[in-house]
Amino acid sequence: MSTKELLQDFLLFLRKPHIQPWIQYKKQALFLSFRLWLCLFVFIIFGGALLDSLIDIPMHDRFEEVMEQIGIFGFIGFAVLLGPLLEEVAFRLAMRFRLRNVIIGVLAFTAYMTQAAFPIAENISPQGPIYLYIFSGLLLVLFLFSCLKYQTRVAHWWTARFPVVFYIASVAFAAIHIFNFEEFPLRVILLAPLITLPQFVLGLGMGYLRMRFGFWYGYFFHVLNNGFAVGVYLLLPQ
Repeated sequence: MSTKELLQDFLLFLRKPHIQPWIQYKKQALFLSFRLWLCLFVFIIFGGALLDSLIDIPMHDRFEEVMEQIGIFGFIGFAVLLGPLLEEVAFRLAMRFRLRNVIIGVLAFTAYMTQAAFPIAENISPQGPIYLYIFSGLLLVLFLFSCLKYQTRVAHWWTARFPVVFYIASVAFAAIHIFNFEEFPLRVILLAPLITLPQFVLGLGMGYLRMRFGFWYGYFFHVLNNGFAVGVYLLLPQ
Protein backbone atom coordinates (compact mmCIF):
# COMPACT_ATOMS: atom_id res chain seq x y z
CA MET A 1 0.00 0.00 0.00
CA SER A 2 1.38 3.39 -0.98
CA THR A 3 1.66 6.38 1.34
CA LYS A 4 -0.75 8.24 -0.94
CA GLU A 5 -3.40 5.54 -0.50
CA LEU A 6 -2.84 5.56 3.26
CA LEU A 7 -3.31 9.33 3.49
CA GLN A 8 -6.38 9.19 1.25
CA ASP A 9 -7.96 6.59 3.51
CA PHE A 10 -7.00 8.64 6.58
CA LEU A 11 -8.64 11.78 5.20
CA LEU A 12 -11.75 9.86 4.14
CA PHE A 13 -11.94 8.43 7.65
CA LEU A 14 -11.71 11.91 9.17
CA ARG A 15 -14.56 13.12 6.95
CA LYS A 16 -16.79 10.41 8.41
CA PRO A 17 -15.22 8.27 11.14
CA HIS A 18 -16.45 4.68 11.16
CA ILE A 19 -15.81 1.42 12.98
CA GLN A 20 -14.75 -0.77 10.03
CA PRO A 21 -11.33 -2.45 10.54
CA TRP A 22 -8.85 -2.72 7.67
CA ILE A 23 -8.30 -6.48 7.73
CA GLN A 24 -6.63 -6.83 4.32
CA TYR A 25 -3.70 -4.61 5.38
CA LYS A 26 -3.27 -5.98 8.92
CA LYS A 27 0.11 -7.53 8.06
CA GLN A 28 1.41 -4.11 7.02
CA ALA A 29 -0.16 -2.31 9.99
CA LEU A 30 3.07 -1.65 11.90
CA PHE A 31 4.82 -0.13 8.89
CA LEU A 32 1.70 1.84 7.92
CA SER A 33 1.51 3.20 11.48
CA PHE A 34 5.10 4.40 11.20
CA ARG A 35 4.44 6.04 7.83
CA LEU A 36 1.34 7.82 9.11
CA TRP A 37 3.27 9.12 12.13
CA LEU A 38 6.06 10.37 9.87
CA CYS A 39 3.60 12.20 7.59
CA LEU A 40 1.75 13.82 10.48
CA PHE A 41 5.02 14.72 12.20
CA VAL A 42 6.27 16.52 9.08
CA PHE A 43 2.89 18.26 8.73
CA ILE A 44 3.05 19.45 12.35
CA ILE A 45 6.64 20.70 12.00
CA PHE A 46 5.93 22.77 8.89
CA GLY A 47 2.48 23.84 10.08
CA GLY A 48 3.91 24.83 13.45
CA ALA A 49 6.68 26.85 11.81
CA LEU A 50 4.11 28.69 9.70
CA LEU A 51 1.89 29.46 12.69
CA ASP A 52 4.88 30.52 14.76
CA SER A 53 5.86 33.01 12.06
CA LEU A 54 2.40 34.57 12.30
CA ILE A 55 1.83 34.50 16.05
CA ASP A 56 3.93 33.79 19.14
CA ILE A 57 2.44 30.59 20.57
CA PRO A 58 3.31 29.81 24.22
CA MET A 59 5.15 26.54 24.86
CA HIS A 60 4.48 24.12 27.72
CA ASP A 61 7.63 22.04 28.09
CA ARG A 62 7.78 20.51 31.60
CA PHE A 63 10.33 17.80 30.81
CA GLU A 64 12.99 19.20 33.14
CA GLU A 65 10.55 19.58 36.04
CA VAL A 66 9.29 16.00 35.70
CA MET A 67 12.85 14.63 35.39
CA GLU A 68 13.81 16.32 38.65
CA GLN A 69 10.88 14.62 40.37
CA ILE A 70 11.24 11.03 39.11
CA GLY A 71 14.76 10.86 37.62
CA ILE A 72 15.84 10.37 34.03
CA PHE A 73 14.99 6.63 33.79
CA GLY A 74 11.64 7.09 35.47
CA PHE A 75 10.95 9.98 33.12
CA ILE A 76 11.82 7.92 30.03
CA GLY A 77 9.73 4.96 31.21
CA PHE A 78 6.72 7.11 32.00
CA ALA A 79 6.87 9.46 29.01
CA VAL A 80 7.60 6.78 26.42
CA LEU A 81 5.84 3.64 27.70
CA LEU A 82 3.47 4.04 30.65
CA GLY A 83 2.09 7.50 29.89
CA PRO A 84 1.06 6.62 26.32
CA LEU A 85 -0.58 3.40 27.55
CA LEU A 86 -2.64 5.25 30.16
CA GLU A 87 -3.68 7.91 27.65
CA GLU A 88 -4.63 5.35 25.01
CA VAL A 89 -6.77 3.52 27.55
CA ALA A 90 -8.41 6.78 28.66
CA PHE A 91 -9.04 8.33 25.25
CA ARG A 92 -9.20 5.52 22.69
CA LEU A 93 -9.84 2.11 24.25
CA ALA A 94 -13.60 2.74 24.42
CA MET A 95 -13.90 3.94 20.83
CA ARG A 96 -14.88 0.45 19.69
CA PHE A 97 -17.86 -0.48 21.83
CA ARG A 98 -17.30 -3.52 23.97
CA LEU A 99 -18.74 -3.29 27.46
CA ARG A 100 -15.47 -4.12 29.23
CA ASN A 101 -13.48 -1.66 27.12
CA VAL A 102 -16.06 1.08 27.58
CA ILE A 103 -16.16 0.65 31.36
CA ILE A 104 -12.35 0.64 31.69
CA GLY A 105 -11.93 3.48 29.20
CA VAL A 106 -14.60 5.72 30.70
CA LEU A 107 -13.24 5.16 34.21
CA ALA A 108 -9.76 6.19 33.02
CA PHE A 109 -11.17 9.10 30.99
CA THR A 110 -13.10 10.44 33.99
CA ALA A 111 -10.04 10.13 36.23
CA TYR A 112 -7.87 11.98 33.70
CA MET A 113 -10.30 14.83 33.11
CA THR A 114 -11.12 15.23 36.81
CA GLN A 115 -7.46 15.33 37.80
CA ALA A 116 -6.74 17.86 35.05
CA ALA A 117 -9.59 20.12 36.20
CA PHE A 118 -8.57 19.89 39.87
CA PRO A 119 -6.28 22.99 39.92
CA ILE A 120 -8.99 25.10 38.28
CA ALA A 121 -11.62 23.92 40.76
CA GLU A 122 -9.19 24.62 43.60
CA ASN A 123 -8.66 28.20 42.40
CA ILE A 124 -12.38 28.87 42.04
CA SER A 125 -13.29 27.86 45.59
CA PRO A 126 -11.86 25.93 48.56
CA GLN A 127 -14.80 23.56 48.14
CA GLY A 128 -14.29 23.42 44.37
CA PRO A 129 -12.46 20.05 44.31
CA ILE A 130 -15.20 18.45 46.42
CA TYR A 131 -17.91 19.66 44.02
CA LEU A 132 -15.77 18.51 41.09
CA TYR A 133 -15.39 14.99 42.48
CA ILE A 134 -19.10 14.76 43.30
CA PHE A 135 -20.09 15.97 39.83
CA SER A 136 -17.64 13.62 38.09
CA GLY A 137 -18.70 10.71 40.27
CA LEU A 138 -22.40 11.26 39.56
CA LEU A 139 -21.81 11.46 35.82
CA LEU A 140 -19.69 8.31 35.93
CA VAL A 141 -22.25 6.35 37.95
CA LEU A 142 -25.07 7.49 35.64
CA PHE A 143 -23.13 6.46 32.54
CA LEU A 144 -22.06 3.08 33.90
CA PHE A 145 -25.61 2.36 35.09
CA SER A 146 -26.91 3.17 31.60
CA CYS A 147 -24.30 0.89 30.00
CA LEU A 148 -25.11 -2.02 32.30
CA LYS A 149 -28.90 -1.67 32.19
CA TYR A 150 -29.33 -0.58 28.58
CA GLN A 151 -26.25 -2.12 26.96
CA THR A 152 -27.91 -2.82 23.60
CA ARG A 153 -29.32 0.70 23.29
CA VAL A 154 -26.06 2.35 24.32
CA ALA A 155 -24.09 0.15 21.91
CA HIS A 156 -26.46 1.07 19.08
CA TRP A 157 -26.17 4.79 19.88
CA TRP A 158 -22.37 4.49 20.18
CA THR A 159 -22.11 2.92 16.74
CA ALA A 160 -24.66 5.18 15.06
CA ARG A 161 -23.07 8.32 16.52
CA PHE A 162 -19.48 7.14 16.28
CA PRO A 163 -18.20 10.36 14.61
CA VAL A 164 -19.37 12.24 17.72
CA VAL A 165 -17.60 9.75 20.00
CA PHE A 166 -14.43 9.91 17.91
CA TYR A 167 -14.16 13.69 17.85
CA ILE A 168 -15.11 14.15 21.51
CA ALA A 169 -12.28 11.78 22.45
CA SER A 170 -9.85 13.51 20.06
CA VAL A 171 -10.67 17.02 21.31
CA ALA A 172 -10.47 15.87 24.94
CA PHE A 173 -7.07 14.28 24.31
CA ALA A 174 -5.77 17.55 22.89
CA ALA A 175 -7.41 19.68 25.59
CA ILE A 176 -5.86 17.67 28.42
CA HIS A 177 -2.44 18.92 27.33
CA ILE A 178 -3.32 22.56 28.05
CA PHE A 179 -3.06 21.62 31.72
CA ASN A 180 0.69 21.24 31.27
CA PHE A 181 0.68 24.96 31.98
CA GLU A 182 0.79 25.79 35.67
CA GLU A 183 -0.97 29.13 35.15
CA PHE A 184 -3.69 30.17 32.72
CA PRO A 185 -3.38 33.82 31.71
CA LEU A 186 -5.87 35.13 29.18
CA ARG A 187 -3.35 34.70 26.36
CA VAL A 188 -2.99 30.97 27.04
CA ILE A 189 -6.77 30.53 27.23
CA LEU A 190 -7.37 32.36 23.94
CA LEU A 191 -4.60 30.47 22.16
CA ALA A 192 -5.51 27.07 23.63
CA PRO A 193 -6.79 25.68 20.29
CA LEU A 194 -3.48 26.56 18.60
CA ILE A 195 -1.36 25.41 21.55
CA THR A 196 -2.99 21.98 21.53
CA LEU A 197 -3.31 21.69 17.74
CA PRO A 198 -0.33 19.28 17.42
CA GLN A 199 -1.88 16.96 20.02
CA PHE A 200 -5.21 17.14 18.20
CA VAL A 201 -3.63 16.16 14.88
CA LEU A 202 -1.66 13.34 16.50
CA GLY A 203 -4.78 12.21 18.36
CA LEU A 204 -6.63 11.92 15.05
CA GLY A 205 -3.84 9.67 13.78
CA MET A 206 -3.92 7.48 16.89
CA GLY A 207 -7.71 7.22 16.76
CA TYR A 208 -7.59 6.27 13.08
CA LEU A 209 -5.06 3.50 13.74
CA ARG A 210 -7.01 2.29 16.76
CA MET A 211 -10.13 1.82 14.64
CA ARG A 212 -8.55 0.58 11.41
CA PHE A 213 -5.91 -1.77 12.83
CA GLY A 214 -6.47 -2.13 16.58
CA PHE A 215 -5.65 -0.62 19.97
CA TRP A 216 -1.96 -1.54 20.02
CA TYR A 217 -1.20 0.24 16.75
CA GLY A 218 -2.47 3.51 18.17
CA TYR A 219 -0.28 2.82 21.19
CA PHE A 220 2.72 2.11 18.95
CA PHE A 221 2.15 5.46 17.20
CA HIS A 222 2.00 7.18 20.60
CA VAL A 223 5.18 5.48 21.84
CA LEU A 224 6.96 6.37 18.60
CA ASN A 225 5.98 10.02 18.89
CA ASN A 226 6.85 10.39 22.57
CA GLY A 227 10.05 8.41 22.18
CA PHE A 228 11.22 10.71 19.39
CA ALA A 229 10.35 13.83 21.41
CA VAL A 230 12.13 12.55 24.52
CA GLY A 231 15.16 11.45 22.47
CA VAL A 232 15.50 14.88 20.87
CA TYR A 233 15.14 16.57 24.26
CA LEU A 234 17.84 14.41 25.86
CA LEU A 235 20.30 14.64 22.95
CA LEU A 236 20.08 18.36 22.29
CA PRO A 237 22.02 20.70 24.59
CA GLN A 238 19.75 22.49 27.05
